[in-house]
Amino acid sequence: MHTPVMHTIASVVIDGTLITFIFALAALGLAVIFGLIGVINMAHGSMLTLGAYFTWAAVTYGIPFPVAVVLAACGVALIGLALEHFAIRFFYDRPFETLLLTWGFFLVITEMIKIVFGTDTHTIATPFPGAMHILGLELPAYETAVAGISVVVLCAVAFVFYRTSLGIKIRALTQNRDMASLLGLNIQATYKLVFASGAFLAGLAGALIAPMLSIDPTIGNIYLVRSFFVVIVGGIGQILGGTIVGSFLIGGSETVFAQMSSQVIAQTIVFALAIVVLRFRPSGVMKAK
Repeated sequence: MHTPVMHTIASVVIDGTLITFIFALAALGLAVIFGLIGVINMAHGSMLTLGAYFTWAAVTYGIPFPVAVVLAACGVALIGLALEHFAIRFFYDRPFETLLLTWGFFLVITEMIKIVFGTDTHTIATPFPGAMHILGLELPAYETAVAGISVVVLCAVAFVFYRTSLGIKIRALTQNRDMASLLGLNIQATYKLVFASGAFLAGLAGALIAPMLSIDPTIGNIYLVRSFFVVIVGGIGQILGGTIVGSFLIGGSETVFAQMSSQVIAQTIVFALAIVVLRFRPSGVMKAK
């Protein structure tokens, strides 16, 4: 009697979990750059888009999808490194200028994508078609794999951040830049590493998400908005915990409301709730103590 209800609840929970980790993967690059070096990276969406297009181009030339994903992420990381070196590094103490610079980069990259790749939509064949059957439930195979990769990436970032000397140095930099410099930390090199790492994560997310979508020059815009909500609602500076909590609140809520209405209405309700949360907790759910 209760089997259909329980099945629906289990399905919503699973879908919410999958979308939570996919959102976390999409937002992680933004969280790293914003949380560690204070740059509001408006180019995050274009980096996601580049990751998707680079992957499509590589697969089109016969490169296996896993290799294409890595190459795409590394390509975006190099572009991010160039952006940091030639523009961002001169304005680290001026957040408004970095916001404008990254927004300008976003506009330029979007137009360059249209020139190089055209405005037609492209698709990548799903590497893992079909569904997985677990406990009587059907899980989309590729989305499940991406959620699993997201967990691995989050754990890897956590390990680097909390269990390595590099992570300790980066955390020292975020807490007191002058003291970190006095202790011998190369501030400029560390900033470059953080920005390139954030770009790499954005490119990786775009590459992995690409088979789920029709690839066009604006696909990064969808995840740019969601990523900002994830980072801000989760808590600025709370790179791991905040990203996961924010992704759960945004992605999980969207999944629940989508069961009762259309996707557009669900997104509108979730964004409205996010604004309400920020009204009462401006620093986010997991604000720094």
